[in-house]
Amino acid sequence: MNKNLLIILAGGFLVVILLVVLMSSMMGGKEDPKPVAAIKKTEILVAARDIKLGKDLTEADLKWQVWPEEALFKGAIKRKDDQSVLDAASGKVLFTLGAGQPVHPDMLAGDGKGNFLAVTLREGMRAVAISVKARSMVGGFVGPGDYVDVILTHKVRVRNRDDAEVASMINRYASETILENVRVLAIDQTAKREEDKAKVARTITLEVAPNDAQKLALVSEMGDLTLSLRGIGDDTKSTKRTLTTDSKTSKVLKDLARIENGGSANMIRIYNGDAVENITVRQIEPIEDIEGEVAQ
Repeated sequence: MNKNLLIILAGGFLVVILLVVLMSSMMGGKEDPKPVAAIKKTEILVAARDIKLGKDLTEADLKWQVWPEEALFKGAIKRKDDQSVLDAASGKVLFTLGAGQPVHPDMLAGDGKGNFLAVTLREGMRAVAISVKARSMVGGFVGPGDYVDVILTHKVRVRNRDDAEVASMINRYASETILENVRVLAIDQTAKREEDKAKVARTITLEVAPNDAQKLALVSEMGDLTLSLRGIGDDTKSTKRTLTTDSKTSKVLKDLARIENGGSANMIRIYNGDAVENITVRQIEPIEDIEGEVAQ
């Protein structure tokens, strides 16, 4: 046999043996893979949709989102048992939130966070403070959360006191209800009712519409403001604005107006073309009989 041929055969045989040993080593020496540990998960509170700054949270604004425990961050609101979203978080948001964004306690108003008074204001309303005294705030029994009417008592500048019609209407003072069913936000610097005892304050903060805020600022300079406390659940409003004056209230002023104007403050105004004539009508006083009844 040719010597070169023997060398080639021997070399090929060695290569085959090496390949067999190598494959055997690879197949037989491989260890079983270790099982992958199960990832622990929990549920955290996130925004279910975009939430604007200052919005009062509703159930539709929030949802529970599955979250890996190893990826939890400080302040994440974790679900406890079958806890509802509003049990976990409520109030107004202090930041604008995007859908899917985790909710953090510092993002919510409440528990002393942020300006409590600004948080309690309803959308579109304004907070206005007015000066009060014990007699003008129902002896101190008005508190945060109550509803009141605001009454203005002021001195009226009467230009023609000699006019019988004017005299019968007003002499100097008038009182009228300026605002109705207004919510009390705070007493002095207290925005929460802490006790049931009466508390006399120097200022009361009311929640009003923007145009009523201007009205309050004006009437505060015109005269004295008095608060009339409403009963719980009473939200009725008068259809006609009433005005009370000293001449209509005081019998003395009524009698004076009648005497000064010929025995009566009643007047008839007669229009004849461009001419206007005022005729005072004397009022006949009722005559009482012995028993005090009005004679017919």
